[in-house]
Amino acid sequence: MSEQSDALLKNLRPYRATPGILAAMLIQRDGFVVAADAAETVDVEAVAAQAAGVIDVGRRLAGELGQKAARYLTVELDDLNVVLAPFGDELMLVLAGTPTALACEYRIAAPED
Repeated sequence: MSEQSDALLKNLRPYRATPGILAAMLIQRDGFVVAADAAETVDVEAVAAQAAGVIDVGRRLAGELGQKAARYLTVELDDLNVVLAPFGDELMLVLAGTPTALACEYRIAAPED
């Protein structure tokens, strides 16, 4: 590994130290993995490729709404949450973890049937 890769990986370790965080990755906006610290069960290449698609959708949605770009994107699944956030000018931070580890600060209440 290069010194830059080692430094980036060092930045990811505190995220992975949080209980419930399964993956912490730095990716380019096109989905190329720059650094990753993830559980063995996480296919970082596949997750990064899909995250790039989410980033692109966020960019297009922002444009439709007259905004420059989507900065933070979250995806809430049944047992896992994913957060995408800018990391400097060139990279995106991708975190995947349990809902308790990556709880969103807001919820939209669905009407009860």
